[in-house]
Amino acid sequence: MKWFLSSLLLSVFTGLASADLVGHGPRALYAITERFVALVDSSIDAVLIVDNKAGGAVVGHYVLHDESVNDDPDKWVNPISITSCADCHHIFITNPFMFFKIGLEKPLADMARTLDFSGFNQKAQIAPVWFDGWNPKYQNDGDIRMVSAAADGSSGYVTHASGGVFSFDPLSPDKEDPTAKHVIKIGEAGIDEDDINGIHHTSTLKNIILTSSKYVHIVKIKSSDGSNPLQYDKVTAYKLPLDYHCDYLYGGNDMTFMDTVIIDDYAFVLGHPTPEKGQHNGVAIYRLTWDDDDEAWHNCVQIAGSGLKDAGWVDGSGREAQFSATVHDIAILPTSDSQSHIIALPDTGNRAVRLIDVSYPVETDDETDKVRVYSAPYNEHLFEVMYTSEGKRTGMTPELAMVQDGKSYYHGGRENLYTMNFNAAQDECARVGIGRVCTLPEIRARFARGQYPTPDGDDESWTTVWMNENCSSCHLGDPGACDSSDWGEDYKMIAVFRPVTGLEAQCVHNERPVDTYSMCCGVGGPAVLDGTYLTSSQEKAKKAGISFGAIFAFMIVGVAVYGVYMRKRAKPAWWPKILRKDRKEETGHAPHREVDLRGRDYI
Repeated sequence: MKWFLSSLLLSVFTGLASADLVGHGPRALYAITERFVALVDSSIDAVLIVDNKAGGAVVGHYVLHDESVNDDPDKWVNPISITSCADCHHIFITNPFMFFKIGLEKPLADMARTLDFSGFNQKAQIAPVWFDGWNPKYQNDGDIRMVSAAADGSSGYVTHASGGVFSFDPLSPDKEDPTAKHVIKIGEAGIDEDDINGIHHTSTLKNIILTSSKYVHIVKIKSSDGSNPLQYDKVTAYKLPLDYHCDYLYGGNDMTFMDTVIIDDYAFVLGHPTPEKGQHNGVAIYRLTWDDDDEAWHNCVQIAGSGLKDAGWVDGSGREAQFSATVHDIAILPTSDSQSHIIALPDTGNRAVRLIDVSYPVETDDETDKVRVYSAPYNEHLFEVMYTSEGKRTGMTPELAMVQDGKSYYHGGRENLYTMNFNAAQDECARVGIGRVCTLPEIRARFARGQYPTPDGDDESWTTVWMNENCSSCHLGDPGACDSSDWGEDYKMIAVFRPVTGLEAQCVHNERPVDTYSMCCGVGGPAVLDGTYLTSSQEKAKKAGISFGAIFAFMIVGVAVYGVYMRKRAKPAWWPKILRKDRKEETGHAPHREVDLRGRDYI
């Protein structure tokens, strides 16, 4: 039986935690490999294993509380941080009141190598631990923050808002752990009380990075002789004033920072201008550069997100990207390509993993305009799947909710690549008689087995299709699901797929023209088009009531221009047959299966 705290203790902890950490969703993640991440999602009180290469599919999950309290979120664990290591037989998580270890049958890295996380679902066990070397006065006080373990398991650290930093051994986390001690106290390394937000090990494992609301503190944990000075009560730190370097971006206005990671000579910092009461401006990512000559950091540049715009969910270039407001963690994906650099961000308000490709600014020292942001949206109604006993999702698991089979239709070849917005893609599906654009679970099922349109059948080629998935979300004050949307109602997802790199999603405006293939799912027809898909401008034009006499003079010219415009685009159902080259009679592309010679690919 899973361990869970007493009702009284959990009731106290949840009230305090809600005050300190506003917003429920994915609060932190641990990058297992480039493909898989483990994250803690407080909206469902679970650890999830998410496949970044499969459009955010959940391939493993572990509920942190006992099922007897499913209906009482006040007694849930409410996690805020997670870590592990390549050889660790535990996952380590925190909430504001306790440090936990989750026992594993084998390390997450081993599960990732075999593509099998079933052991995580069935065999994991959670238990609280407070080491003998940690002062008990800091236990259960609501001030525990983040946790980080070295990739090789050589050290682990937990931050505490009023205590500082505590160490532990990730490879042998027994209560009697001799390495567990209070290694950094408030006041040391320039750390102020109640001002520790994030912690990470550097890739060299020589330092830890502590982020406070105004500073980054880079603390040495490995001397030239290989020893750890913190174990000998020697604290050596470099203090980087983030406000000093970055607030010029907003006219000197006050800023708040949450987390920092370092890639080569660049520090990537998560933050935004300090919001006024009642505001929920989304976070942004900033880059600072290390100068060897000056031995200092400088040149703060905003590379992703706005920091001023309201919370949102927008992908694409870094400058047009938007995130939610309550994100407080970022991590580096361990990529196989030494010239590929990707930051993963658990987007709390959007219940998704956001991936920020910073390869260009790292490798070229500039080209910050080439930062790219995309999504791994894993939340397929998971609260309903896991905690609702009625409805169509009864008996499902998070893993089963990720894919959905059925009939579909598509065409491959470069000649079938059209410039379409979401409404045009929907119209094309109605024209061919299938009915609607595919959802993300439907896309996952088909792409996984090699059934998708492609320009040439080459595994290096990209395929892009619209998906019937909203990018709307909300700020959750409590565990659960959104009852309504706070943002994103005018945005839809596109699927971008290449066999050698996998499936990713991007949230773009539904009126944005995108070069995509038509891929349709389900059984239906023109009847699904009830007019609700019309944009506000289209609806206004429809209702304008302009007289026929006023527009007749322009009709002939308009028809001719529109005919030229539609020559290489998807045709609506009413398009005259004499003017169309009907794509229904062409052969589609579906690797690994035979295709109906009529050109319709029913899957």
